[in-house]
Amino acid sequence: MDAPETVDTAYGTVDAAVLRNLKGSLPTSDLLKAADSIEARRLWLRSSLLRLHGMARHLIDGAPLTVTAVEPIWQLADEIADELDASTVDLSGVTKLVDRLGRLRPPDH
Repeated sequence: MDAPETVDTAYGTVDAAVLRNLKGSLPTSDLLKAADSIEARRLWLRSSLLRLHGMARHLIDGAPLTVTAVEPIWQLADEIADELDASTVDLSGVTKLVDRLGRLRPPDH
C-alpha cells in the first residue's frame, strides 16, 4: 500500500512526503536563530536610524543639537547602509528556510 499523500496534524493537513523529508533535514533551532538575529538587527537599525535622524535634523533643518555624535554623520549613514545590505542577504536565507515549511501545503490546496 502506498504512503498517504497527506497527514492531519495539530497545525492542519500537510503533505506527508514533505513532512517526512523535513523531519530529517530541517533543524528547527534555525528558526529561533533567525528570529534572534532579526530582532538584534532590528534594534540596532532602529537605534542607528534615530541617531541619524537627530543628526540630519540638526544639520539640514537647523534643529537643536540632540545627538552626541560618536562618528561623522556620513560614517553612520554608511554603516546603516551596509547593515541594510547585509540584512537583505540574511533575510534571503530566512526566506528559504521558511519556504521549506511552506512546502508542507497539501497537493490539493
